[in-house]
Amino acid sequence: MEFNCIIERESFYLNVKDKSLSISNQSTSYTFDLSLKTIITWLFRENEMNGFILENLIVEGDSLNMKQLRSYLGGEITYTGIQIFYSFNGEINVGKNKATKVCSLINRQTKLKFSCKCFKKSVIGIEKIHKEIEIIKKASQHGLAPKIYECFSSNNCVYLIMENLERIQDQAFMEDDVMLFLYNLIQSISLLHQLNIVHKSIKKSHIMFTEDNKLKLVGFGKANNANIQNNEFRLDIFKIGIIMHKFYQKQNFQDDQFSLIPDEGNSLLESLLNWKSNSQFQLKELLCHSYFKLLKTEGISLQIQCMNPKFKTHIFQDEEQESF
Repeated sequence: MEFNCIIERESFYLNVKDKSLSISNQSTSYTFDLSLKTIITWLFRENEMNGFILENLIVEGDSLNMKQLRSYLGGEITYTGIQIFYSFNGEINVGKNKATKVCSLINRQTKLKFSCKCFKKSVIGIEKIHKEIEIIKKASQHGLAPKIYECFSSNNCVYLIMENLERIQDQAFMEDDVMLFLYNLIQSISLLHQLNIVHKSIKKSHIMFTEDNKLKLVGFGKANNANIQNNEFRLDIFKIGIIMHKFYQKQNFQDDQFSLIPDEGNSLLESLLNWKSNSQFQLKELLCHSYFKLLKTEGISLQIQCMNPKFKTHIFQDEEQESF
C-alpha cells in the first residue's frame, strides 16, 4: 500500500510494508508500528475522508487513497470515532462481569450488519484487551474465529468490529447432525491447539456459524497463547465432552445418557472426558474415531465441513439499548 500525501503543505510518500507505516520525503521520515497501540483519527472535508491524525502529524491526501488505507489497516491498528462509521442496531449480549458486551452494528455507508465486541478499559485493562484481540486475529486468519474488520477506541472502551455470525439453536437434533457438529468442533479445537492457543471457555454459546454454515469460535476472554499448561489443553477437550453429553441429554430428555448414545458414542465421550494426552497435536486422532464412521462412508475428508443450516439461529436478547 503506497501513495502520495501532504503534511503542512509539503509532499510526502506514504508506504505500508510488513509491520510498519512510513511517511517520508527527501528531508524527513516518520515511521510507525502497525500495532493496536497506534491510534489514527480520520479527517473529513465535505463528508469525504481526506486525511488522518497520527500522533502529532496531520496527513492529507486523496479520498480514495484514504478509504483504501482504512480498509488495508483494518484490525492492525486502532481508530477513533466509531459513531462516524457505525450505528447501533441492538441485540445486546452482556458479559456476566459487565466488562464486555456484544452487539450488532450497521455500517452507515454500506448498510451492512456487523458484530461488535465492546471491552471496558477500566475493568479489563488495555493490555489484556489487546492480547485477546491478537488471539482472535490469529485464530481468524485460520478460519477458526470471526473475521476482524476494524478496531476502534474511545475514552472508556475498545470496540472490535467483526463479521456477523449466528448461534446454535436450542433444540434437539438428529444423530447425523450431532455427529457432524462434533466432528467440526473437534477439528476446530485441534487446529486451535496446533496454533498454540487454548480457548478455556468452550460452550454452546461460544460456538457460532457463518452465512455459509461454517463453524467458528467466539468468547476468547479466557484464552491463552503463552506458557500454556498441559491441563489447559485437556480442559478444552473435556468441555467438548460436556457439550456432547448435553446434546444427547437434549435428545433423550433424561439426566444420564451415557447408556443411550449410539454408534460408538459412549467410547468417544469417555475419550473426551478422560483425555490423558499432553500433546496439542494428538486431538486430531479423535477424528478417526469409529463414532464418525458414518461420516467417513459419506466421503467427508479431514477438512472443516459446513454445517446443516438448522443449527443456526439469530441472537435476540431483551436488553435496554445502550449507546456507544
